[in-house]
Amino acid sequence: MNNLEQGSMYTSHFSLQSLPFENVCDPAFFFDHGDYSRVLNRMIDSLLAGRGLMVVAGPIGTGKTTLSQKLMVSIPEKTRIIWIGEPPDTSDELLLFLTQELHISSESSGRVFVLRDIKEQLLKFHNEGNRCLLMMDEAHKISDDVLECVRLLNNLEQGGIKLIQMLLIGQEEFLDKLSQPNLESFKQRIAWLESIGKMTPLQTHEYILHRLKVAGSQSRIFTDDAIEIIVHAARGTPRLINTFCDRALRISYESQKTLVDLDSVRQAADEIGLGSEVFLRLLTHRKDETAQSTEQQDASLKDNANSAASNPRRIETTPVDKIRPVRKHQDESSWTLTILLLCGSILLLAASLWFYITNT
Repeated sequence: MNNLEQGSMYTSHFSLQSLPFENVCDPAFFFDHGDYSRVLNRMIDSLLAGRGLMVVAGPIGTGKTTLSQKLMVSIPEKTRIIWIGEPPDTSDELLLFLTQELHISSESSGRVFVLRDIKEQLLKFHNEGNRCLLMMDEAHKISDDVLECVRLLNNLEQGGIKLIQMLLIGQEEFLDKLSQPNLESFKQRIAWLESIGKMTPLQTHEYILHRLKVAGSQSRIFTDDAIEIIVHAARGTPRLINTFCDRALRISYESQKTLVDLDSVRQAADEIGLGSEVFLRLLTHRKDETAQSTEQQDASLKDNANSAASNPRRIETTPVDKIRPVRKHQDESSWTLTILLLCGSILLLAASLWFYITNT
């Protein structure tokens, strides 16, 4: 059974309408909270204002591409979108790509003439009330030559309005690249720069429930303990959360369980290489539970003792005639022990004297 067939079967098993944790850039599953909501709104505002160059960076698997896909369906109409999955090797390739996307037949291959033709086409778009947005993913791979070309494109403007809006999306090392002294001129031309971090534990919990809801979930599917372990092990990375949850759902389906429980999560963790982290988390969790149970027992005993002390009438008393024999027996035992110790001391003293006399 392939993954598609198995996925289709587990969606039916859990009464879902679609796969909730596929690692594809589906805008329908966009998590409109935290950094994602803030960055999306700023991108839209910047595009409407015609500010020009935008940069978004963040760790691997934090949903940057999904954010860009959500932008595509959120921007106003009459916006020409040009998408580049990864940077071209040279500036000439970038310009050639743009001329083809804009349906320009340039009479010359020289950069000056190509830029002139691109500007004329963009002016035509602008005069017709249209916008042009160039989106480039994997920007951390971009060369200095292509960055210089991006800078030149950013200089194409009319009356203070940038004729082409550009969004560069890359991993965190792209920010290190932009900090180089030779790129200071380029960095100064960035209208705004955003860095997306990982989700907090609370956001991760909400993210899981959000994707299940979008997929059609009408009831509880993950136990609280299962979600708690996923939140800890995935460390706020959406791509890893998706992989973890999807694997746990498949394992639960194969075991014909109606809920994704702790055992399914443990198996899923082993399969995706997070077994050690989950094991340590469970070990710590059990220690915490044991300590908490001990504290509760101590508190209960203390409360009982305080209650007995505050209410003497509740203390059960033993009749005096039953207490006296016990005390008498304890007193007799004490005197017997004392006499034995005294006799032992006398014998030890006599032996010491005899030893002294016989040796002198």
